[in-house]
Amino acid sequence: MRRWLVWGGFFRRCLAGPGWAPRRLLGIDAPVLEELSVVLSTGVAAPMAWSYFEVKYSLTVPQEALAVAVLCVVRQGYAVLLRLHRPEDEFSETLVSGKPSAFADVPSEEAAHLVLEVQYGSRSTNYTIVVIRSTITSDFQFQYPDPAATVQAEATLTGLVAVDGFGDPLRMEPMYFDPRRSQYLVFANPNTGGGYEWTRAVASKNDPAALLHLRVDGSDWEDLESGILTRYISVPVNTWLLLEVRVTSATATAGTVPLVYQLLISRELRCHVLCRTCFGPEAIHCLSCRTPLVLNNGTCKETACPPSSYYEWTSFQCRPCDESCAQCSGPGASACTQCRPLFFLSPLTWEDLQAPCVLRCPGGTFAHPRSRRCRKPPSAPVKTFYLQFKFRSTFQDFSRDPIIQESVLNTTAFVLGLALSDIRGYKMEAVEEEYGIVVDNGPPLLSVEVVSPFLSKDEADHISMNTWFGAFEVPVDEVQSFTWDQMHPPLPPLPVDPFLPTWAWGLGTSASAAILLLFPIYCCYFRRLANTRRKYRPAAGVDPTFMERVVHNSDSQLVKRFVARDSGAQLMRDAD
Repeated sequence: MRRWLVWGGFFRRCLAGPGWAPRRLLGIDAPVLEELSVVLSTGVAAPMAWSYFEVKYSLTVPQEALAVAVLCVVRQGYAVLLRLHRPEDEFSETLVSGKPSAFADVPSEEAAHLVLEVQYGSRSTNYTIVVIRSTITSDFQFQYPDPAATVQAEATLTGLVAVDGFGDPLRMEPMYFDPRRSQYLVFANPNTGGGYEWTRAVASKNDPAALLHLRVDGSDWEDLESGILTRYISVPVNTWLLLEVRVTSATATAGTVPLVYQLLISRELRCHVLCRTCFGPEAIHCLSCRTPLVLNNGTCKETACPPSSYYEWTSFQCRPCDESCAQCSGPGASACTQCRPLFFLSPLTWEDLQAPCVLRCPGGTFAHPRSRRCRKPPSAPVKTFYLQFKFRSTFQDFSRDPIIQESVLNTTAFVLGLALSDIRGYKMEAVEEEYGIVVDNGPPLLSVEVVSPFLSKDEADHISMNTWFGAFEVPVDEVQSFTWDQMHPPLPPLPVDPFLPTWAWGLGTSASAAILLLFPIYCCYFRRLANTRRKYRPAAGVDPTFMERVVHNSDSQLVKRFVARDSGAQLMRDAD
């Protein structure tokens, strides 16, 4: 039984480790990282002097750097697992070597803490990166208004100075301390010897009862004695060092935020001969230029800004124009003075020298090819002409590709110097016969309508075929121009309506023919037939006695002859 207890204790000791302590991973003991940098939201990367045995780093970024990311590059031959933690929002992510992490916000009052976990095999170390944002910009512009200008005198300092490692004062800007100014630039000059690698600060309070505290690069606040130098603080090589001195006065107004003085310390660089201030020794590291040069993309090589930029008087450097402008006089899309191809200035009045660039001129205006502005048409009528292009392609391929059709309109507008609002597609058809031979799926003919009071058909005819051939994406074999009358021939005259419609003429003709046919029949047959059947009635005033005597007393031959003549029958004479 005792043996089992001894062996059980031995196994527990082996599993738990020496000293009966719980197992934990040992620290990194190899240079597994080749590079550790903090990438600012402005695009600048600040390298950190990483060492596997130094677990805490601090960094001060300019005021315009609102967020930062961490970039790690693993040394070749090491299989390392990288994870980044943000304790403020409990965010974690796995990093990939050579790719920056997600950006994290950087406040200006308190520092942002980033914890980088580096695991190599069975060893792991957490490296803390403290990042704080200064109130001073990268081109050394101070915060305005200064917070020290409005606080009570008891909450200010009477003196603040920074010295190097040998105790010599460092150059400050402004040169002299002012209690009503809380932001200062301090430069450690490498030419003075080795003392520039370290710095110390001393502050004197105005209120004897006030409390002073010191913070280095956003780390924890520590007590500071008035009139006594601080501890030695290392000045970084490539980044800034931010020393903050907080003054807390009990005699100041209750609820007043303590005033914080800032000393932004950096190693003074030997600038290029063309630079007035810089962040590096090369000609591309300029922050400001010597007169009369202007700063453009970090260089001081020109005395005027390029056409695609303008001079900003507040920062004394060239700023790029808006992407819609070819030339401009200031920031924004409404400050364009010249436009890119296919774009035209659209001023509110003709006197305006700057205006936004538009792809299509507003209604009632047309693009002027020479001035590249949208202008109202003159009093003369707006003329329309047409351009017909014969392309070296097939109608089926051309009609199924809307991108090529759109490029034809864009290219036509570009060559003519007009806006897209003045160019319209009119008609597209296929060539049915070429060189006297009927072709199937022949070349396309695309007609474009051009409406512009500032460009005539004769001016378009002077454009050479080489210009059209080199401008289009699809080779063009033939270009013809037509006037409005040629594309719209006069319509044939409308037929004159007859006096009577056709059906009326037919009805009248039929009625006339019927009358001409029936009238003789009526007169020669029906009327005579009616007369033979009608009884004789003597006329008024005729004595019937006389008529009866005449009829009865007359000769029978005369009576028969009269009756035969009256009835139309042929008189048959007696044989005798």
